[in-house]
Amino acid sequence: MNNFYLAHNEVNIFHYGSIQEGQTVTTGQPFLEYFETEQNLIDRLLALGQEYISTSPIINQSQL
Repeated sequence: MNNFYLAHNEVNIFHYGSIQEGQTVTTGQPFLEYFETEQNLIDRLLALGQEYISTSPIINQSQL
């Protein structure tokens, strides 16, 4: 199962995020890659010279 995706044109458009089982991604970008882990996605973005910006909510540990 793939949990993360990266749609890009290798130049200046980079869209990425997480997907749930059964979801599909449709894009007009020439490249669509899937990754099993968030770290693999981050590594690929860095290899393409891009910065990873997390969209995950930050959990305040004091409220747990």
